[in-house]
This record gives sequence, C-alpha cells and structure tokens, in this order.
Amino acid sequence: MAIDIRATSYVPTLFLRNAELQAVAELPDSAKDLLTPIFCLKPWKTAKLLEAAMLKIKNVFGDRDYFLDIDPFEPVKEVKRKAQEDFLELVDHSDDNQSWVNFFDDHPHAHPCIQVNHGELAAIRNQIDGFNQREKPFLVRLDHENGRRFDQVIEEVCKTEHANFGFVLDAGWSRDLLSRTNWADGLVKQIVRLRGSDIPITVTGSSFPDSFAGVDLGTSFPILERRLFLQLQQANNQARLIYGDWASSRSPSEGGGGGNPIPPRIDLATGAEWESFRCREEDGGFKVAAEAAVNSKNFPKGLSIWGTYMIEATRIGDPNGISTLHKATATRINLHLYRQLYFDNFDPAPDTDDEYLE
Repeated sequence: MAIDIRATSYVPTLFLRNAELQAVAELPDSAKDLLTPIFCLKPWKTAKLLEAAMLKIKNVFGDRDYFLDIDPFEPVKEVKRKAQEDFLELVDHSDDNQSWVNFFDDHPHAHPCIQVNHGELAAIRNQIDGFNQREKPFLVRLDHENGRRFDQVIEEVCKTEHANFGFVLDAGWSRDLLSRTNWADGLVKQIVRLRGSDIPITVTGSSFPDSFAGVDLGTSFPILERRLFLQLQQANNQARLIYGDWASSRSPSEGGGGGNPIPPRIDLATGAEWESFRCREEDGGFKVAAEAAVNSKNFPKGLSIWGTYMIEATRIGDPNGISTLHKATATRINLHLYRQLYFDNFDPAPDTDDEYLE
C-alpha cells in the first residue's frame, strides 16, 4: 500500500536502537498498518554493510511503507567498515545528494526525508526533482538543533508543483520544549502563507526526562510534545498539523544515569504524561515497580498488547517479564506508540485480537 501522508494522525521518529526496534516489532499488526514512522538510518553496530540496517527495519515493520531519514546523531569519526563508508557517502552533499536519491531505487517501501540541514538550495532542488521522477512522496524535516536557513529552505520546497509532500518541524529534545513554540509557530505560518492548508506539517520533538533522581513509585511527567502540538493547533487553525514525537526516547547525547547503577524503573505511558515507578533492587526492583504500575489508575487494564503483558508478567514474577533496562525501555516505547496512535479513540481501548495473557 502506498504511503499517504494525509491519512496519518501520528508520525513517530525512531533512531534504530534495540529497544525502539523491539517496541515496534511487538506492536499488533493492526497498529503497524496505521503507523507512519520515520526511521533514522545509521550503520548497524558491527555489521559490514549498511544494508543490515535496512533489513532490521524490514524485520520489525514488514513490507509496509515508511519514511527514511539520516540519523543526525551518528558521528563517523573513523571509517573501519564499508557500512560507515556508504553512510558517509549518503551524508555528503557535494554531489547535490544524488547518492541519497539513488539509495531509494533499491528500497521500494522506503520514502525519503529530503536532506536539508546543510541549507544548500541546489542540493535540495536536485533531491526534489529526483524523487519526483521516481514518483516518491517525501518529507522535509527542519531540525531545530542542526538545520539552517529555514526560511529559504521552505521557500524552495514550496515551489514544488504537486502537493504530495509534507514538512516535519523537529523541535529536538529539551526539558523546556515549550520554549521552542515560537520557532515552530513561525515556520508553520510561513508554510501556510505559501501553500495554504494543502501541505501537512508534522510537529515533533522529545521531552522525555534525562534524570529520575528522587522518583519513587509513581511520579508523573507531562508529555510536552502534546502541549506543543496543541498550542500550535490553537494558533494555526488553517494549518494541516499532524502530531509527532520521538516515541518517548532521547538523543544518544542525553544519556542520563551519570555512570552510577540505574535503579529498576517501569514507565507507564498515558495519553498526555508518563508515570514512572522506580524501585531499588534491594527493595524489590522491577517486580515491586510493576505491582505499583498495575495498581495505578492510569494502567490500561482492558488493553492486551505486548507492553501491558510485560508489566503484568513482571508483577507476578514471570521470568519472561521485565528484568533489564532494555526490556523496560522497549515496554515503555511499545505502550507509548500505541497510546499516541490511538490518542483520540483510546477509551475503550481498540481490540487488538492479540492474546498475551491466557
């Protein structure tokens, strides 16, 4: 099925980390069918070929269409594998990003995010022309942290004669994400002035906490991405806005932890906030955290998906439950993706036809 930007209500950005990929893999097929993700390409760990990363996406998302971008947080300081060499070729815009255009010839389910962070208008036009010839819908991700010449980029892209493309305004990661509202609002207004309401605009970013010091069994954090989106909706009623986020992840540079052992923690994703349950190993660890999460008023007791199964299994001491930080992160992301995908019609929870608890 061809990808339809206008038919989606949620665009998560995923950075090809293990927990994110597992979270997507464990979504019900019905949810995957509705999801419009942006996967951010990078060389896969120690794999020799860049194609290994593309195979990872196929393994978790099947033969569904998706958007593909280049991971802005992937530094290649020393080339040791062909995968890194090929990745640097895609990043290089000295050929007007023709290598990036050609890359999609071998990947029919992948649809491009135009590389615009360098701000080179000739390279941007070359990409648009190349993808138009291939009849590929595309996204243009304007990155608050890494982009430049936003006004000129928008002017150039909006010259495109068709309307089979969209913008993504990425506010980046911040604990004060709402401070970037004016930045996003100005870009939304420019796009609407040039193209009216025919071009969809995804607003994305991340506010997931980088510190949980002092958190115990039940502390809530607002999903500021939702608040940012709602503020922009209220200020731009002619814009075709779509909600996006980083699927409750942070950039690799915002690692957290401070080098000390991280106490077990389970995060319960709700529609507008995360509720965190943190318990030291000596006080019961993941099992006690899971018991508190299940007893929370925010736990979706009528929902049977992998994320709820993992928390329930941990609560009863099932060895298949959450026992590592990786599994805890994958569980949170799985729940978050599902809750945001069905944000407007979650109660009662959609029937997934999946039976995790027997």
